[in-house]
Amino acid sequence: MPPIKKNKKFTTKGEINSELRFNARSVSRGVAIGNVICLHGTKRQFYRISITNEEVESELMRLRSAVQLARKQLKKIILTKTDKAKETKTGIFEAHQFILEDKSLITKIENSIINNKFNAEWAVKSVIDNYVAQYKTIEDEYLRERYIDLEDVAERILAALGGGRFSKVSLEKDAIIVAKEIRPSTLIELGETSPRAIVAENGGWTSHTFILAREMNLPAVAGIKGILRRVHNGEMLIVDGYNGQVILNPNNETLSKYQLAAAQFQQISYEGIDEKVRQFKTLDGKEIIIRANLDLPHIYKQAKKFGAQGIGLYRSEFLFNQYKGFPSEQEQIKAYQQIARMVGQDGVRIRTFDLSVEQLADEAEEKEKNPALGLRAIRLGIIHRKELRAQFRAILQASYQQNIDIVLPMISDVSEILLAKQLLQKEKDYLKRKKINFGNPKLGAMIEVPSAVLVIDKIVEEVDFLCLGTNDLVQYLLAVDRDNESVADWFRTLHPAVITAVKRVLQAAENKGIPAVICGEMAGSPFYAPILIGLGAKELSMNMHSILRVRKIVTGVAFEEAYNLVKKIENCRTSDEVEEKVIEHTQQNWAHLFQNEIFPSLKSYAKK
Repeated sequence: MPPIKKNKKFTTKGEINSELRFNARSVSRGVAIGNVICLHGTKRQFYRISITNEEVESELMRLRSAVQLARKQLKKIILTKTDKAKETKTGIFEAHQFILEDKSLITKIENSIINNKFNAEWAVKSVIDNYVAQYKTIEDEYLRERYIDLEDVAERILAALGGGRFSKVSLEKDAIIVAKEIRPSTLIELGETSPRAIVAENGGWTSHTFILAREMNLPAVAGIKGILRRVHNGEMLIVDGYNGQVILNPNNETLSKYQLAAAQFQQISYEGIDEKVRQFKTLDGKEIIIRANLDLPHIYKQAKKFGAQGIGLYRSEFLFNQYKGFPSEQEQIKAYQQIARMVGQDGVRIRTFDLSVEQLADEAEEKEKNPALGLRAIRLGIIHRKELRAQFRAILQASYQQNIDIVLPMISDVSEILLAKQLLQKEKDYLKRKKINFGNPKLGAMIEVPSAVLVIDKIVEEVDFLCLGTNDLVQYLLAVDRDNESVADWFRTLHPAVITAVKRVLQAAENKGIPAVICGEMAGSPFYAPILIGLGAKELSMNMHSILRVRKIVTGVAFEEAYNLVKKIENCRTSDEVEEKVIEHTQQNWAHLFQNEIFPSLKSYAKK
């Protein structure tokens, strides 16, 4: 439990106003003041919504459709399981099916919607929570543990509800989302109603959720254990994403102090930025191309104003989240053409769906123990080949007279690239037979697992360019889950192994004469940018709100200085040694380039 500071202040009426302060870890900078909205669920995340009498019937229809879908899924699972554990698994899922057939359970959920005027998600949660509490009081251990089956059934219904739509109610104004953890798809969904900030128990700087939060310019903090037990819907909250602090029920003095900071954050001025300058060179003339990473297409207009030259990484799974499943071929073509027209000749590199198996509703019965090492990214595409081929066809057609390239995520072996090239050629042949126009996109590989680094000399023989994903590369090299709060201190971006791996990949691309763009969070950090330049990076791709800070560094350092810094750290044995040398070099040579806020926390900043 993080340290909590409690202040008591008597109001004019003699009442005690208690203020609680939680120490957290900043994962997206900024300050916001708002009211708590508690988010629950894992696969399908939701919050409590009060509905009107007119909306009751539609919520009941949503619930009944979800229950029907859940029953169909269970029936399919029971009929198709063929492994050695079939009998055991079938018995478990038959038990789940029996629970779903219990009319009294479904009736209670329906009554919660009718009588309490709750959305379907909240009704499921409240009823199941009540059942679970009763089960946990049973003395018989075997029966007591059956509450897990109830929770699994609830999760399946919630996932099925997610296959339809959210209730037609937006977040209240000035909402601050509080959750154990937040899925990127949930943030995209809720982002349409403009939340103020995010507070989470789990998640790190390189978590997909908080990468997206920075892209959306949402202040965010993480690392507060049991936060949902500490706050309630509607309570006032201050999120300080600069200093990593959350203040619950602030007193008048605290509120006045932070109101100014929040207003200044909301009114950041970008005046004086020359939009015509889109080529950036170090002091000694080495050109560095800055591109944008994004999920949300409209963000590119602003990124271009800041100096972005095209999109280094377009995360196509945004479409999966938007359409609540795999988008159709035509929906993809339209989306890819839209972003390509916005970018023009600077080009966009579209990463094929980087999804995990748990995001597919019809496969929700199997929870992977370690999703980061499971069926995801290119592996999932190979298994779900129909969807991968549809995406290839969509990109091929969208690339006609447009500058679009393809990036394959999580490549671990040359064979995956060879298979992808075969599938791509088959789709080209198909489109040619159908006399449908298509382009000739280049093919690139995401380098983010150690095996790809070790065979990089073979990979560059089969691709047109490389995308170096430093977020996952650090995770896999150091065996540190980037979303696991308990091992956050072991996530060391400046670990000597990381430096060596980045250098090896950049050198292989240089030797082959193909581009290599660094598109992880390391590229968007002004602290790390000089190191990457010294290692030989020529292209950096980052979220929109990092561009101005990084371009200032790029144009304010000399390549020779950056190269000398790399020479100093190449023989370091530990992360601490590397960080000390980088901080020392930065303070001696580039202190004038950094904002004052960074230097007091350079040590912690280096560990992100």
